[in-house]
Amino acid sequence: NRDARKRSFSRYDSKNFEAGGDLNKRVPCVVEKYAIMKVILLQDVAAIGRRGEIKEVSDGYARNFLLPRKLAMPATPVAIAGIAAEKSRRDQEQEKQTAAYQGMSEKLRNTALTLKTKIGEKGKAFGSITTAKIRDALKRQGIAVEKEWIMLTEPIKTMGEHSVEIKFPHGIVGKAKLTVQAE
Repeated sequence: NRDARKRSFSRYDSKNFEAGGDLNKRVPCVVEKYAIMKVILLQDVAAIGRRGEIKEVSDGYARNFLLPRKLAMPATPVAIAGIAAEKSRRDQEQEKQTAAYQGMSEKLRNTALTLKTKIGEKGKAFGSITTAKIRDALKRQGIAVEKEWIMLTEPIKTMGEHSVEIKFPHGIVGKAKLTVQAE
């Protein structure tokens, strides 16, 4: 039955069949391109892009995956303008933070910290000076830093002067002088 054969070759060019051509000769049809949708990413998406970028993805991927999971939103002119305004606001905020961290770095340079600890007979401390103790000493001087920003290559266990490096966000590095004294 020729009609049954025609249905079985539905993915292939039916013109060849109707023109009396060979049924065993399969000529693939031209597949239409998928519909493309522009989206604005609301979060980082692996293999697609970073937050705030405008990307073109297939319509199905956007409707079935990105949009329901709130990973993206359609890139309408209003949304694009809103993202541009938010980006400029974030850039201004980042500049303010960078200036504040620069000021803290300068203040660190002029600050001398002194910590007292129990020292043994050989000049070594019982325990060590930790990042938490350094953070508390800086807080008393009016400089608020996170414990994770304080970079110690090794624990401080000896008396004397030590240099403590503090890495602020946005790549700003400051150094403070720390003096460890016996109690």
